[in-house]
This record gives sequence, C-alpha cells and structure tokens, in this order.
Amino acid sequence: MERPIAVDPAISPDWEARTHRTAPLIRIRGLTKLYRMGESIVRALDGVDLEIHPGEFLAITGASGSGKSTMMHLLGCLDRPTGGEYWLNGRNVSELNDGELADIRNREIGFVFQTFNLINRTTALDNVGVPLFYARKGNTRGPAQKALERVGLGQRSGHRPNELSGGERQRVAIARAIVNEPKFLLADEPTGNLDSRTGEQIMQIFHDLSAQGVTIVLVTHEPDVAMQARRIVQMRDGKIVSDRLTEDIRRDSGALPVSGQGAYLSAAAPPIQAAETAAAARPAAAAPVQSAQEAPNGYDESKLIARMAPGATGTLMCGIIAAVGAVVAMVCGILAQNMMPRDLAPGTLPPTPALVAGLASVVGLLLAIVVGLIAFFYGRSVKRRIANEPGCWVGAWRAKLGGWIGLGSALLPFVPGLVRLGSSAFKG
Repeated sequence: MERPIAVDPAISPDWEARTHRTAPLIRIRGLTKLYRMGESIVRALDGVDLEIHPGEFLAITGASGSGKSTMMHLLGCLDRPTGGEYWLNGRNVSELNDGELADIRNREIGFVFQTFNLINRTTALDNVGVPLFYARKGNTRGPAQKALERVGLGQRSGHRPNELSGGERQRVAIARAIVNEPKFLLADEPTGNLDSRTGEQIMQIFHDLSAQGVTIVLVTHEPDVAMQARRIVQMRDGKIVSDRLTEDIRRDSGALPVSGQGAYLSAAAPPIQAAETAAAARPAAAAPVQSAQEAPNGYDESKLIARMAPGATGTLMCGIIAAVGAVVAMVCGILAQNMMPRDLAPGTLPPTPALVAGLASVVGLLLAIVVGLIAFFYGRSVKRRIANEPGCWVGAWRAKLGGWIGLGSALLPFVPGLVRLGSSAFKG
C-alpha cells in the first residue's frame, strides 16, 4: 500500500513532475531487518515501503532505536535485509553478492559520516581521490581537485586533516563522497560533530549540491537539520510513521522560514513534532484486515522465518560425500590388503584387482580428508551466520550434522591404523 504524499501545487509546483513523471532512483518494498538478541527478536526495520526520486533532498529522522540507522545501512548497501526488496536505479541490489555490493558502494553511492573518516597521513586531495583509486581510474588528482573546488576547498588541497578545522574536514569528506559522481549522497548526522555556525555552512553545501541535481538522503535526529530537506520521512519502531513535504509540515505547524536557509522554526513546538501532533488529531480511516500475503509489509512472515540458511544443505551434502569417501577408503584398503599375495617378489607389480582397490582407497582417503574438513569449517561459518541473521534460522541442524560428519569422516580412515598401533603397544 503506497503512502500518498500530500502536495499543494501552489507551494511546490514542480513536485508533480519530479515524483510522478520520473522513475524512482530508489524503490524499497517490504524492507525488513530482524536481529536476534538472546531469545527475543528485534525488528529494527519492519516492512518499510519508500520511493526516492532523482534530485530529491530527503531527510530520515526519528528517535534513537527508531530504525533510521538500519535504514541508512541498507540504503548504503552496508548490510543485507532479512526480507523485502531494494531497487537502486532499476537494479535489485538486495540480491547482489558481496563483490557487486562493494562496486555499487564505490560507484553509485557517496557517503558522508559524522566522524569524517579521513586518512590523517595523506593530504585532502589524496583523501578525496581514494574512491577513484578503488574504482581503478588512472586520473585521480584532476577530479579530486574539482570536487574540492565544488565545496570551496580548492586552495587547501595540500593540507592534511590535522591542519584543517572540523568544518573543513567535513567538506573534504563531502568532496570525497561526490568525486565519483554517485547516483545519490547518503549523509549520516553530517553536522553532529560541528558547532552551529559550521553546521549551517555544511548544510549550505548540501543545498548547493541539491540545486545541482544531486540526490541527497540525510539521516539525522535533529528536527532543525531535518527541516532543511525538501521532504521528511519520520521513523518509529522500525516503521515509517510520517512521509511529508517540508512545506506541508511548516504550513500545518505554523512555522516560519529562517532567512537564507531551508530550516523553519515554530514558537509552539519543533515543526516535525507539531505536525505529528496535528496529524494525530485528525480522524484515521479504518484499514481493512489483510492476510499475511496481502499485508502492506510485502512479505509472508511465516515464509520469512522458515527460510533455509544459505550453505546449510551444502554442508550436509559435503559431510555425506566425505563419509562415502571414508567408507570407500576403509573397504578398498581392506580388499587391497587381502588381495595382495604374501609371496610377492620385490619390484613386482601387484595383481590388477589389488592395484585398483589400492588406488580407490587412496582416492577415498583424499576425498574424506579434504571434503570432510571443508564440511566442518564451512558448517561452523554457516552456524555463525544463522546466529547473526534472523530469517535464516532453518538449517542449523544440517550445518551442525554435516560439519561433524565431515570431521568424523576425515578421521575415520586413520582409526584402524591407530587401533593396530595401540594394540601392538599394549602387547609389547
């Protein structure tokens, strides 16, 4: 079920064209992220639907524990969802492998963090050029210098981070985020470590980038920072509880624009909170009861919880193959020993059946050891994944059984020799 955004054409005449006549850059459907904490399940993200169009300046806000940080990690391809779909620029990134996700992060997403994350031993220019280096581009200095000039630091390119102020370091971080011309910019509390004046300067850079057509997603818990975005998505308990244009929030809360900025102030209450209170006072339409398959979350929870952990079945199969190899090694070894003539002259080849049985024993031994150890160690990694990723709980017994069968199979061919060694030692 879509969340309609109330639009007043008199306030935002271009919104209709921007949101309904262009394909969304980001589309998420039923996005869910669950964590296991002891015996309980935490729904960090609970079936979220959202669309972000090219050129939007959107803020995701909410109190601590609301799910905004989880949303940021999923949007930035830093984590995988438990359920649902995430489409970026027409591509379903929720189904990509780790290498493909790393490529997406490097080429299509720019990151701006609260703590800057700069390399202290290199210059601002080299810091900005890091994404170009990982993208294997030959020319890094030219685009890096251009990105620094876009944020007003063209004359400071040779300075190291410890020679720059906090605001200048954040500008370097922004330049690094945009140097690859990403599809969108993801900023996590970009003014959190800055004083108010420097924070205003950083936000002005975001306004300038937005005016240039850069898609910006800003994650913050500060209402005044969120109000500088074009659209505000408010989260609570892993769900989106409000998705509105800033102009509409300002109008409903009686807020006044701050001169020269996109933020708004209200004498009665912070604009986001005041708008939320006003919305809560309106009568809500009764929603029809829906089945799990028809739920707005977009997923069947029973199927989600019953999903088999990747690798669990493979671990069990490897364990079984290793066990077969161990049995073949033992049986063929015994047959080869019984077929071997006792009076075989030195340097003479054994009979063909004995030779074949001996070779089969060696192959089985190698299969048992190699595949058995693979099953054991891979089973351990699958069990760790099951413990850390709710939604993949089914299959723990397969991983455990396959791992132990693999370890036992790797050791089993050596048991007869160890028994004989122990017996002879006991008799001696």
